[in-house]
Amino acid sequence: MATGAADREERKVNLDDRNTWSGLDPGKMLDFAVGFPDQVREAARVGGSFTPPAQFADPRLVVLSGMGGSAVAGDFLARLCEGKSPIPFLVNRGYAIPASVGPETLFIASSHSGNTEETLEAAEAALGCRARILCATTDGRLQAWAREHEAEGVALLVIPGIGMPPRASLGYSLIPLALALERLGVYPGASAELAETIPLLERLRDRVHPDVPGERNQAKKLAEALFGRIPWVQGTVGIMSAVAYRWRTQFNENSKVLAYSSEYPELDHNEVIGWERAERWRELVSVIILRSPSDHRRVLARVDITRAKFIEPKAPVHVIEAEGDSPLAQLLWTVYLGDFASIYLAFLNGADPASIASINTLKHEMAQLPK
Repeated sequence: MATGAADREERKVNLDDRNTWSGLDPGKMLDFAVGFPDQVREAARVGGSFTPPAQFADPRLVVLSGMGGSAVAGDFLARLCEGKSPIPFLVNRGYAIPASVGPETLFIASSHSGNTEETLEAAEAALGCRARILCATTDGRLQAWAREHEAEGVALLVIPGIGMPPRASLGYSLIPLALALERLGVYPGASAELAETIPLLERLRDRVHPDVPGERNQAKKLAEALFGRIPWVQGTVGIMSAVAYRWRTQFNENSKVLAYSSEYPELDHNEVIGWERAERWRELVSVIILRSPSDHRRVLARVDITRAKFIEPKAPVHVIEAEGDSPLAQLLWTVYLGDFASIYLAFLNGADPASIASINTLKHEMAQLPK
């Protein structure tokens, strides 16, 4: 297995020279990243023009059912809502639904393509439980299903982004639903948080844009440091924990590398023991710690102690401090930085960040099986 040092000698990509990587991005993933603040702005317009049915207001339970990028948007919404609303918010990944789903449940079926088989089956199950169902999709079978069941109270939120990879259209998956939940009393203050978030994302874009040289480009520097290594992303409990999972999956899908994620303070009750015999990891793993200014002081103390005593003696550590005042701003700022870093790392790996060949192969194999 090549070490990080050996890989660096083999690398032929210069992130400051477009000619060395432009051919690696036929799917325009970097263009999608550059356009993300504009996507969030457009998603806010879409969400602002959608009025959820009045009977959806004041649910006793919210369940978002989705997979991949759509489910990650659910993770973010659950974390954003948990400190503002007493209504439980569950994220459902799979075919079956929680037994708690019933007539007072707001059930959100979220599928970017509209053809996610797990989400379609879960929506059918929720309809059988007489849940209040909101379908969020660009197109596909889920949109047709929602229109078919409109008379039974199913609502449809059509989001933009047809043809975009789901992971590149997070703004469309997240923001319209956030504004809908604000109107339903589940996510109070979403509009105000969004007003802070968009200019913050634009300022970050100016700092990590591909035209900004590596010596002052935080995302490029991080990608260089991670090249040839396994990224291990640790997030603090709450929004940063959800973002850590997003970083992990972006490294998987965009960068084409194995990556892992975990959460403080939970990791101090299990994972920290694993670092006792991790001497060989110095050339294999890099740890990224995601922190928020709003983290509990005891959590921040745990991060500092764990980093100094157990991790830094065994592996390089990179600490990312979220910027912004509101939870949504901090969350999306950190997400956005990770998106750029994962795409730059893909280029260093000589990989097309848009390609998902293994996922497509798995879908093809599953399509051959009986339903």
